[in-house]
Amino acid sequence: MTITAARSSYVDFTLPFMASGIAMVAPLRDVGRGGERTWVFLKPLRYDLWLASAAFLLLTGFAVWFVEHRGNAEFRGPPWHQLGTLLYFGFSTLVFAHRENLRSNLARLAAVVWFFVVLILQSSYTASLTSMLTVPRLEPSIAGYAALWRGAERVGIMNNSFMRGAMTRSGFPPARLVPYAAAQSFHEALLNGTIGAVVDETPYLRIFLKSYCDRFAMAGGGGGGQPNKTGGFGFAFPKGSPYVADLSRAILALTESEEMNLIERKWFGESDGCAAAQAAGGPFTSDSLSFGSFWGLFLITGATSLLCCAVHLATFVASNRGAIRDIVATSTHPFRRLAELYDGRDLSAHTFKAKDGGAAASPPVVHDAAGSPISLHMGAWSPQPSSTMAGGEIEPAGGEANEEEATTTTAARDPDGAGENDRGQ
Repeated sequence: MTITAARSSYVDFTLPFMASGIAMVAPLRDVGRGGERTWVFLKPLRYDLWLASAAFLLLTGFAVWFVEHRGNAEFRGPPWHQLGTLLYFGFSTLVFAHRENLRSNLARLAAVVWFFVVLILQSSYTASLTSMLTVPRLEPSIAGYAALWRGAERVGIMNNSFMRGAMTRSGFPPARLVPYAAAQSFHEALLNGTIGAVVDETPYLRIFLKSYCDRFAMAGGGGGGQPNKTGGFGFAFPKGSPYVADLSRAILALTESEEMNLIERKWFGESDGCAAAQAAGGPFTSDSLSFGSFWGLFLITGATSLLCCAVHLATFVASNRGAIRDIVATSTHPFRRLAELYDGRDLSAHTFKAKDGGAAASPPVVHDAAGSPISLHMGAWSPQPSSTMAGGEIEPAGGEANEEEATTTTAARDPDGAGENDRGQ
């Protein structure tokens, strides 16, 4: 029997052999099928993981720009262009759509490690979002007693139970209470909508959920007038009975042993089983991913990016130590001069060397659209204008001094000697 203050006025109770309280059972519903899907794409990751991903994305983009700026033309230009390139490179790596060619091995190392982190984040995000959109997310249709009190649903209680008085004292309308003779009647009444919830003591509800935990769940109290806990289950004896003390000592010895736990598991099931899992949010829940699950990956990519920046900066200082020493010793604004020094092109980079060497190795060639002779711009020699050609002859620009040169040019164009006479025929 449940120990209450009103009953203790008529009988003597032993010590409680089982703890008890007032709880509520409500039908399960799939909250994932509701209208809360507008921002569902943000739910797979918690806010701390979103912020960490954005911070390390910018860190990786800065590290790549810092290493590539002096030796890669794609990372040079006006300040706003460089800022746009930095941000575009960072965000484009999320979908592996970057187009910039990395020249430095340090930048490639930082980018490869970040690509690995992005791959893990993408896979986890896709799996979590798929789970949220496809797997049912079951929660009680009534969150707690406060929500039940504000609503209009009728509530089922056991007949001849003290629950009616406890609910009425808490402010619940008596007209919404529906008594039932047996706990099995709750199942059909909840399914056909006769009642919206059941309020009873926790031992009885645990027995009910042991058979119907796939459709119902024990909801939280929710505060706001939740009835107080009861004194538990105990044995009642007439007033002044001598058996109360002896039985209370026996109950106390039983509850301190493991045997009482075995009895509860046999008749009520595991305390952290189906009912406890549903009370925590349903058996099919998909929690958002947090920063704590990936802090090791972020530590690796952050340390790699900072190490690449440090190695590149050390290389820059070593190769320009003379200029840096002069700037620090003579300049009134050393930081500005040092920034200007770093902003300059690294002409010793192999990218600029290859570009400049290729330009000097092959002089430009000008082709005449009308099929005129090729003129080469080399040294102080200037191209000679071509006069009207007759039968392949070239009229020299000078006098007799150029006759031999014109004859040589004509012979080179017509090595077989089939010159003017052959074409004239």
